[in-house]
Amino acid sequence: MVLWNRFVVLACLAALTATGLAVAPRSAPAQVLLNEILADPARDWDGDGVYQYRDDEWVEIVNAGSSAVSLEGYRLAGADTTWRYEFSGTLDPGAVRVVYGSQSYAWEKENGAPQYGLRLANGGGEIGLWRLGASDTVRVDTYVYRDFEAEDDRSTGRFPDGASEWRLYDALNPYEGTEPPLGTNCLPSPGERVSCPLPQRASTWGRVKRMY
Repeated sequence: MVLWNRFVVLACLAALTATGLAVAPRSAPAQVLLNEILADPARDWDGDGVYQYRDDEWVEIVNAGSSAVSLEGYRLAGADTTWRYEFSGTLDPGAVRVVYGSQSYAWEKENGAPQYGLRLANGGGEIGLWRLGASDTVRVDTYVYRDFEAEDDRSTGRFPDGASEWRLYDALNPYEGTEPPLGTNCLPSPGERVSCPLPQRASTWGRVKRMY
């Protein structure tokens, strides 16, 4: 009976393929991801010589894949799904790219959109990374941050770059709470790979022996 059922399934799949109605393969995991976010700047992060709250917010993306990716069509949007910036060029594997509020403002102005910059709320908020294609628009990644993550000069990012875990880069404004994401005592690193040492996990001799 099991063999017969298997034969029936295979026959049905063959028929669907012949008529062009076969189920599409699952899409590959996204390579480009949100990587680090600073919502409440208290200094001149974009390097223009002037501190300006709107201009010095920033969002960083990373290519977590193994090949270069064209950034054409990759855009940022908040929970209101209003476009805030579109990336361009290519991103090499393992590389990061940062966009400041000043760049977002300039992009909005150039494209005839309301000019607000990245609009990262201090009380917590959401930022999404989208990809516009020829036939559809796909949300690639989203991060929802809370109010304690958006304190002065405190960023939240993947730890390390491109990893699944998010932590606080809080060297400029230490976080002493116990709610995740936890602090690292590392500096925010817009546009640069994280160089802060990874935390060391305590272990026992028995656990070490089981690893070999």
